[in-house]
Amino acid sequence: MKSKILPSYNKERTELGKILPLDTPFTVIIDSSEICNFKCNYCFRSNEDGPDATYAKQEGLMKWNTFIKIVDQLKEFPNEVKRISLSGHGEPLCNKLLPDMISYIKKSGLAGKVEIHTNGSLLVDDKFRNRLADSGLDRIIISLQGLNAYSYKEISDISIDFDRFYNSIKDFYICAKNTNVNIKIADIALSEYERNKFYQMFSDIGDRVYIEKIVPLFKDVDYSNIIVSDKKINKYGSHFGEQRCCNQVFYTLFITPEGNIYPCAELDPPLRLGNVNKKTLVEAWNCKVRKGFLKKNLISGYKSHPKCKDCYIPYNNVKVKKDIIDHYSKEILVRLQ
Repeated sequence: MKSKILPSYNKERTELGKILPLDTPFTVIIDSSEICNFKCNYCFRSNEDGPDATYAKQEGLMKWNTFIKIVDQLKEFPNEVKRISLSGHGEPLCNKLLPDMISYIKKSGLAGKVEIHTNGSLLVDDKFRNRLADSGLDRIIISLQGLNAYSYKEISDISIDFDRFYNSIKDFYICAKNTNVNIKIADIALSEYERNKFYQMFSDIGDRVYIEKIVPLFKDVDYSNIIVSDKKINKYGSHFGEQRCCNQVFYTLFITPEGNIYPCAELDPPLRLGNVNKKTLVEAWNCKVRKGFLKKNLISGYKSHPKCKDCYIPYNNVKVKKDIIDHYSKEILVRLQ
């Protein structure tokens, strides 16, 4: 069965401004690994000495005890977390506990979808690939950097056996029958004639395939020779205009390998809400510091915070018009009070 040429997000979405604030985050990102085996030229890994990498410079792997504590705390929210991602800014497959983490979540009673975003290169390990296929993972998003070994070396500074890599994705797709497999590639990794080749190669071994645009997510990366399109579009090629309010901070919690809690996935986060060893996720979600941060976002806009003013996430995080909360800001503020 051939896959659909669709981006990895669901277009059937709730009008966010009508339901904020939330008593439970929609998305919790459990950053299982800040180690990455790639150094892609459009990623902060290509300039890890930059000042904005913050916690990612530590290149930590989440330990089992920290992970267990996070999962147990997720059960304390009044409603179900809709999406649990085990991917942060590193490569999740670098953490060999990953299949066990996924299985633990699925057996814990949490009903949210569990997903990872990966470069997929470590799927060539047969035993690890089979463990992952059997883990109960709901969705995997595999991000390609080319259709041959040469492109991988040029973009990611990594040498791979591309045929072996391709076959490992194929084998995973066959074995992981209950996992939705999304395969995407950066537009800069393809020449014009390779676009059709990409769809031909992967349409039978993925549920969704898509070509994404590179967008300036990281402050320390020089995108002048990488991005040739409008810098205000999102990675799916849509332009929803200038955003005044950031929507991500209203439905997301991000937890680093060390257990630090942040309101968003920005590398240089605007504030820290605590650590799971000293404060529960529910306490962090409902704390005065977070609520004050949300209020300022609604009243003065996300650019009023010095660490947020150059952030690209508000552009990239609006995928459909229902994600825009600007025209609901006064209503949300009243409800937040």
